[in-house]
Amino acid sequence: MHELFTFLNNPYLVVLEESLKSLPGIERIDLLFYNVENSKTELHSVGRTNNKQQAIRLNFTKESLDTLNTFRRKQSNQNWLRIDNIPYSNYKENEIKQDLFSEFDSHVLCLAFPNTTDYSKDLYLFYFRKNTSDFGLSRNDKVLTTSNKAIIGHLLYNSLNAQLNTIKHNQNSLKIINEHTRLILENKNKIKLENIALKNRNKENILQLTEFLINDLNNSDKDIFYLSEDAKDKIGEFSNGIFELKKQLSIAMSLAKTINFGTGVYEHIIKSDYLNFKSSEEIQSKSLSTEILSEENTKHRHSKTFDFLNDMEQAAQLLLKQNWKLTSANVGHKLEKPITAAAISDKLKHHTPKIISLLEQYPAKWPLIRKRFRPLQNVIVKAENKSFERAS
Repeated sequence: MHELFTFLNNPYLVVLEESLKSLPGIERIDLLFYNVENSKTELHSVGRTNNKQQAIRLNFTKESLDTLNTFRRKQSNQNWLRIDNIPYSNYKENEIKQDLFSEFDSHVLCLAFPNTTDYSKDLYLFYFRKNTSDFGLSRNDKVLTTSNKAIIGHLLYNSLNAQLNTIKHNQNSLKIINEHTRLILENKNKIKLENIALKNRNKENILQLTEFLINDLNNSDKDIFYLSEDAKDKIGEFSNGIFELKKQLSIAMSLAKTINFGTGVYEHIIKSDYLNFKSSEEIQSKSLSTEILSEENTKHRHSKTFDFLNDMEQAAQLLLKQNWKLTSANVGHKLEKPITAAAISDKLKHHTPKIISLLEQYPAKWPLIRKRFRPLQNVIVKAENKSFERAS
């Protein structure tokens, strides 16, 4: 299987394999560690065979476990060992070819990292030749000095320690991301289920309302109306107002009754095909189109008065921003084509019927001058008084 990330496996095993790749002169690295994933001490080895890297898990007997764990506990951070200091070097059952230990008269660098689970050490063992040929820096006969070994040990220890910390950090980060992702998916699924439950409750409620409306619309003692299952499903998706629903039910009932005319059948099935529900978006769009068309027609009929009210509203907004009083003189001064206070009074007087008509037709327009421009308020009050006098 293709792995998306290289750090998803056990950090110590990842570093074991990556270390051999990054050290071409090393023929073999062992890992003796406590695997927290299965709570066991394990021995792993990677080596090169015919220029190919091969990783194996080495077996050992239960009797040798105490010896290996004692060996783990005794190691310092960096330690150079002889082959015969390694407790499993003479095991016959460990699947290690014995000549790997004796070949090149190897020296072994043991790097120990604390294990916080079993409070012992996890060990990496690097097999070097006695000379510096593994590094390609000199002739094969130049022996590794104590200084060479100290430098090598220090560099490898810090390199492995950094790799282990990076892998553990990445794994912890991925766990946090996965936990948040899991919570998001759970919440999404929860909301989805809640929406389904809400939709079902709404469907039940609207079907109960539909039954009530059908009984209210049915003025015949003989006729009985039923909803087909597909009609119930369609009504369950209905999202507009009750008046629209009642209107469509009335039409559907008439269709159902008409189809049974002359058959002597008085039980009528209302099918989904009889219901012509429009979406709320279509209704809103139609309403908006009607409003726009109406406004355009009105503007055409009363274009000068309409524009005059718009101009005064814009002038009033400018005055409000500048903290000026909404007087006729100030409003007239802020118009695109300035006029006097007397001219504003004259326009309001001679266009009163058109102004009142526009104000009634568009209650949401010109809010500022309606509420705060006294000359217009006086026009409105006078018109209301006249209307009241006629009514009385």
